[in-house]
Amino acid sequence: MSSNDVARDYKNSLYLELSKIGKGVSSDKRLEILDLLAQCSKSVDVLARESGMSVANTSRHLKVLREAHLVSCSKDGNFVVYSLASDEVERLFYLLRDVGEQQLSNMRVIQRDLDSSEAVRSLDLSTASKLIERDDVVLLDVRPVEEFSAGHIPGAVNIPMDSLVDEVDSLDADKDVIVYCRGHLCALTNQATKLLNERGHNAYSLNESYFDWRQFVGQGI
Repeated sequence: MSSNDVARDYKNSLYLELSKIGKGVSSDKRLEILDLLAQCSKSVDVLARESGMSVANTSRHLKVLREAHLVSCSKDGNFVVYSLASDEVERLFYLLRDVGEQQLSNMRVIQRDLDSSEAVRSLDLSTASKLIERDDVVLLDVRPVEEFSAGHIPGAVNIPMDSLVDEVDSLDADKDVIVYCRGHLCALTNQATKLLNERGHNAYSLNESYFDWRQFVGQGI
């Protein structure tokens, strides 16, 4: 075999391996699974319920993600629990999100339409970081308890979206509320903010994830 043949085979083999990552992220539902796992480790049943898929279909998507080495799994009693394979995979997911928002105009249109329909006031990370230092502001995380326990913005309180209707009155009506959930791809932040305003609170939407917060703090902005 000539040196050119060796170089070509080497190159082709590496690109073939790298293409497995592309296959792993080439499905909208697999991207959603990665987003859910970016919050915390989850079982197949939980992933199926939160993504609206059957357990069988969720398992098929997880098999592709495992073949791409984007997720890993472990046993927890009778359950198989899935996690992102590494911190690099988490960064890859959010980078894909950011590139999509920059390059795909329809993503921006969809997001603007939701903001307009919910008619809520929003805050950026810089403004929110200053406001949450005040005693008259509550930072509300509306993700499930397991996601909140896995990591949250310091000082946040947790009332999952499913419980918010029943527990909204537990929040001090004299304090402003800043709401966050899973970030740009999640509609629950705006919906929770709208609910709070309808119930007499002065609420703002921080449509950023815990990952976005960590990046913001790490950059020292």
